[in-house]
Amino acid sequence: MPVFDVHSHVFPEKVHARAVEVLVQKSHGLPAFTDGSLEDQERKALKAGYDGWLNCPVVTSARQMRSVNDWVSAWNGWPHLSLGGLYPNAPLEEVLGEAERIRRLGLLGVKFHPEYQEFGILEERLAPLWERLAELKLPVLFHAGSDIGFLGSIPHSRPADFARLAERHPDLTIICAHMGGWRNWDQVEQDLAGAPVYLDTSFSKGWMPDQQQFERIIRKHGPDKILFGTDSPWSPLEQARQEVEETSLTPQEKQAIFYDNASRIFPLPKI
Repeated sequence: MPVFDVHSHVFPEKVHARAVEVLVQKSHGLPAFTDGSLEDQERKALKAGYDGWLNCPVVTSARQMRSVNDWVSAWNGWPHLSLGGLYPNAPLEEVLGEAERIRRLGLLGVKFHPEYQEFGILEERLAPLWERLAELKLPVLFHAGSDIGFLGSIPHSRPADFARLAERHPDLTIICAHMGGWRNWDQVEQDLAGAPVYLDTSFSKGWMPDQQQFERIIRKHGPDKILFGTDSPWSPLEQARQEVEETSLTPQEKQAIFYDNASRIFPLPKI
């Protein structure tokens, strides 16, 4: 069955090696399974049987927004697609203007990382941004829960926050990475599963103390709202795929997770 990865990361040619090195150090020696380049991601994804994948850039300053979006738009085309990046702590008018430019550039949505970008998703100052992204029909993919680079810190987002955001902005397409909240999966089961958001499978099952929780969340949330993701380069691509394949889900449910659900959100080819 076709496979589309909604959550991967690549970096520009001049900085990819250093970017991965810095992130490995910040993440306490977490191994990387690509070198962070577009070329290595493509080579290894195709070898692992993936049909396409989505880059999720994290913009950590206002001055990065334009250059990052220009770079990813230069190669945004099947099989390597990309979201755009916005820095939510920049002046609101600047962020809204760049959101409109992301739409014009043909990027497929926007990635946000509350930990690296240091913001809360329910901050009132950001309500106009969520409304504008909904109007522009730009899906948003959020890092959700804790982050391995910020161990010991209180996360900027909780599973219940994403449920509340969906209530406040029902027209916004919300994707919560890491099965709704990395290392917050008990809260996901209690406060988020079943809400009108999508969850991606990235960087999750192998970190769950209760290995049955992965499939339990999928069942409670609904396989029609689960998207396959890897968080590459931080997960082996073959292993990430196997984590879904080894569940007791039906072939139709697995096909929905691997490809069909994403095709309802993003302009993917029919395979």
